[in-house]
Amino acid sequence: MDKSRLHKIFSKAFNQPEWIEVLKDVFGAKQLLVQPNPIMLPSNDKAKAAYELGNFTTSDDRIIGLYKIELNEDVWLERNKVGLRELLRNVYKYDVDGAIIVFEQSKKWRLSFVSEIKILNDEGEVIEQATEPKRYTYLLGKDEKVRTPSDRLSKLVGKTLALNDILEAFSVEALNEEFYKVIAHYFYQLIGGKIGKDKKAADFGDGILQLPSVPKTNKLVYQEFAVRLIGRTIFSWFLKMKKSDVGKELLPENLLSSNAVKNNSNYYHTILERLFFQTLNTKMENRIDNLPQGSEQIPFLNGGLFEPDTNDYYRPNRTTGISENLNTLKISDDWFLNLFTELEKYNFTIDENSVTDIEVSVDPEMLGRIFENLLAEIDPDSGETARKATGSFYTPREIVDYMATESLVQYLHNKTDLKHEQLRPVFKMTEEKLFDFSDTDVENILDALDKIKILDPACGSGAFPMGVLQKIVMALQKLDPDAEWWKERQVKRIKNQYVRKALREKLEDSSVEYARKIGVIQNSLYGVDIQPIAAEISKLRCFLSLVVDETINENKPNRGIEPLPNLEFKFVTADTLMKLPEQKQQRSMFDNFEELQKLEELRTDYLQSSGKKKEKIKEQYIKVQTKMFKNEMHLFTDTQSRAYKLSSWNPFSHEKADWFDPKWMYGVEDFDVVIGNPPYVQIKWLKNKTILSKQGFKTYVKSGDIYCLFYEKSTELLSDFGVGSFITSNKWLRASYGKPLRNYLINSSTPIKLMDFGGVKVFKSATVDTNILIWNKKRNDLNTDAVLIKTDFKIGSDLQFYFKKNSIKNSFKLDESWVLISDKDKKIRHHVETNFPTLFNHNIELFYGILTGANPVFIIDGNVRNNLIGYDSNNSNVIKPILRGKDLINFGYEFADVYLLNIHNGVKTLNIPPINLETDYPTLMMYFEQFGDKFMNRGEKGENWYNLRSCNYINKFEENKIIYADIVQDRGKFYYDEDCFYTNDTAFIIVGDNIKWLTAILNSKLFTYLYKTFYSGGGLSDKGLRFKKEFIEKVPVPKNVPVKEIFSEITTVLQFINILDTQINPHVPNSHISQLFEEVIDAMVMELYFKDDFKKAGIEFIKYAERDFAPIEHLKTEEEKIEVIHEAYQKLRQKDNEIRNNLKLMDIKLADIVEPIKSLR
Repeated sequence: MDKSRLHKIFSKAFNQPEWIEVLKDVFGAKQLLVQPNPIMLPSNDKAKAAYELGNFTTSDDRIIGLYKIELNEDVWLERNKVGLRELLRNVYKYDVDGAIIVFEQSKKWRLSFVSEIKILNDEGEVIEQATEPKRYTYLLGKDEKVRTPSDRLSKLVGKTLALNDILEAFSVEALNEEFYKVIAHYFYQLIGGKIGKDKKAADFGDGILQLPSVPKTNKLVYQEFAVRLIGRTIFSWFLKMKKSDVGKELLPENLLSSNAVKNNSNYYHTILERLFFQTLNTKMENRIDNLPQGSEQIPFLNGGLFEPDTNDYYRPNRTTGISENLNTLKISDDWFLNLFTELEKYNFTIDENSVTDIEVSVDPEMLGRIFENLLAEIDPDSGETARKATGSFYTPREIVDYMATESLVQYLHNKTDLKHEQLRPVFKMTEEKLFDFSDTDVENILDALDKIKILDPACGSGAFPMGVLQKIVMALQKLDPDAEWWKERQVKRIKNQYVRKALREKLEDSSVEYARKIGVIQNSLYGVDIQPIAAEISKLRCFLSLVVDETINENKPNRGIEPLPNLEFKFVTADTLMKLPEQKQQRSMFDNFEELQKLEELRTDYLQSSGKKKEKIKEQYIKVQTKMFKNEMHLFTDTQSRAYKLSSWNPFSHEKADWFDPKWMYGVEDFDVVIGNPPYVQIKWLKNKTILSKQGFKTYVKSGDIYCLFYEKSTELLSDFGVGSFITSNKWLRASYGKPLRNYLINSSTPIKLMDFGGVKVFKSATVDTNILIWNKKRNDLNTDAVLIKTDFKIGSDLQFYFKKNSIKNSFKLDESWVLISDKDKKIRHHVETNFPTLFNHNIELFYGILTGANPVFIIDGNVRNNLIGYDSNNSNVIKPILRGKDLINFGYEFADVYLLNIHNGVKTLNIPPINLETDYPTLMMYFEQFGDKFMNRGEKGENWYNLRSCNYINKFEENKIIYADIVQDRGKFYYDEDCFYTNDTAFIIVGDNIKWLTAILNSKLFTYLYKTFYSGGGLSDKGLRFKKEFIEKVPVPKNVPVKEIFSEITTVLQFINILDTQINPHVPNSHISQLFEEVIDAMVMELYFKDDFKKAGIEFIKYAERDFAPIEHLKTEEEKIEVIHEAYQKLRQKDNEIRNNLKLMDIKLADIVEPIKSLR
């Protein structure tokens, strides 16, 4: 069965025989019932009947049930997700691991895959349900777009299917990535530039977009025009999905489709501009007469989305509505035709997906992703990506869902004293039984949700405001099903009796979902972002969330569609971190109660205003604002004064304010929840770092990151019972620049929950390691529940379940790193820090490898080395073998035949002169000259253009030393070198007296455990680990050790094995022998650190190692050494060998010590 056949089946009404054919050919289902088996359903108003069709087993032994449900004709699935989920439980009853279900409804049908009905552990055992099963759905049938399901499912034909193969076929992430690439392609076509990498790169030159009198060098204007155009277009595309009961769209195909472009020359000016600015932005009764056919069925939307911006260059002819810039603003029809042809390949859903119910189509959240990514494409000032400049990354839906839920639960707990476990089900998309709340409890929860004020201080495209909106609406559905309480509360807060009456009538005519959402948006949600277009996209997300719940009524004005609210006072463009200058007058403008009251009333009235009334409110607002400054007019000449900044802020423009003040901008002094994903940018790269340093932040550090300041600012903005919730880089937990932030949070708040994701990657577009912190403004002595997320966690799984199962109590102290460790870890740390000095206090020195500044020139391979020595044998004096980090292994190396041209710059203190090529190595001069001016003029060089930069310890590389890799994947890689190897910047060296034995300590599992768990200052992505000098010196290491010799001897043995080509035992690979010997070293090091514990347990290793391991260093031949090593190996294999048996016993008798060390990955 190919995709064309699937396309035909999916493009029409459900046909059961054809579906059976699909089950056999696509999914390989063989256990199909001859006759569908009816399933008894409880009484419900959603489904007429349900049937079991059979099942099949995947290659990983997961049973997939096959079902069909016949839905009632009048069921609106988008509004019955919770009820449908409960109905499904009665269908599959958890007897299967997954389910493929067809929902048949007239000429439309839905194909759903329900995953994770049962969760298995690594042993294949069913474990406690970690999350609600996820339902992935394709919409099929007459007039639906079925390219994606046809393509995806056709790839399963003939395959031996595992569960993940089916999941991939229903993946919405793959669709999202594919769709974004399409949009990015057309974005770059407009503005120009390059997209993609290597062979897949495309260069669009200067772009096809032409704006009136705007040079192409003004990137920002072109970028923002393109973002607005694509945003409005896709928003309008979503509107096409909204239809009345008789199938009439809000926006007709003849105005927005590929055919519309074909039928209308100069499409942007003749159709699209007039659609945006003359139709969607104008009341039906006020529109000009000669608009394109179909405009009369399009309702007025309001909201400012389609108000022409100055940089839209729309200068309409009063009669036709066509712009006077017809010939100076140019976008080719081909661009629209190709874009619309692509859009027509996809299914769009106006209903935003949730974490557990996902329609495999383009949903409004995808709109947020698109623009979060588009906004990150170009920074007009630096030419870098704006993501690099602003540090922005789109937060995955599952993370937003978790943070929104837990923030609201914590807020309600603070306000009502109800327990977290009682409150959490209120926000879940299930019909599980709620806690038996009293009427007073319900009243208190509803009252708290009604009064809540929520801010995202770096809102981007609105992911967090939308996530919180979904959660509050879910709670309201459960606690106030008919929205009677909610509607009455919205009406009561309006002081103007005429406005109150109008709102009451409006809410009574609206759907309950619309009433809930408009109330939350109007009274609770606030956002701020430094990018003007980001605030616009956040508004757009709010608009779409309202439109989905509108009810089209052809008999009412504007087709029953309520005009969208104006959100200028909800999402503002400003610099969150910049404060207003201090008040210079004794009397503050905020003391003008009457004017402040008037501004509040105008903000409320403005939200739902339009047309002339809207313009009048704008005028009134500016007038009142100006009046409030009358006592400070003399300060208006000072552009940095508080009065000037406040008076010059225009909330109705898109210009960024270089300050943020919520009381002035929102009429709100503090917030109950501050939630978000603030930017990650090092302060040293900020253009305004000097101004920022004067803002009085306690967490400001020159070497720090801007997100630290967001933690502090957000804590200041919280109400007394407020809750903060951020996802940021996790470096502040351990890095030195994070110390002021750690201390600030301890002194000024209560960290409630901490999740350190370590190397688990949250952002697809970022390698940054992250954490989630939820904290209370109110200070108390509670410990912090914390968890280190390990690689057994997969993004998309239930975070709350993982947290509950794995979190531990932590009490963080001032001036210390926030290391998430168990009680066992704490005991180990206390013991080693109490009993042993740090490595810094040993008689050793650590040095960086050679920083050449031009590795391709100074680091050569064996062929070049041989050629250079062939020209002049003296050249061998400055050609040194080099080991890089990637060449090292535990107790050894794999030489890559690379060498350093050691053209050093001398060491004055040691009377070592710089290498002089002209006099001493003339043939090498010819080698270096071939690299030309770029090499000669490089920044990193010594006295002569060919010398390496100064290195005052260059002589140390000729000494015996330990070489170790800077970055490793799992554990340290240390090698004791007696052959004068040099290293580059990916490896360090340790020099000192009698250090060979230290190689064994440093290579041990215990040392890596100590370093990674307590001292590393944060790792790299995944399992990466960086051995930085400043951190490695902090690790406690025994100093006056009487048994150093045996550690040195086994080090010699292991290093010999790792360079040996001859097999020691004909039946066992050398790697197996070295692995066993390393286990012995690991045990000996643990005994060295925990001598008393081992003695008490009757377990010894060092004594028996001295007996069983004979030295080999004095032996002359390879054969002699192999014989001694083989003898030691044979002893370890004997059943009565103490070392062998103690290796097993210590896991049992010393589990509290051994288990944490060995479990580290």
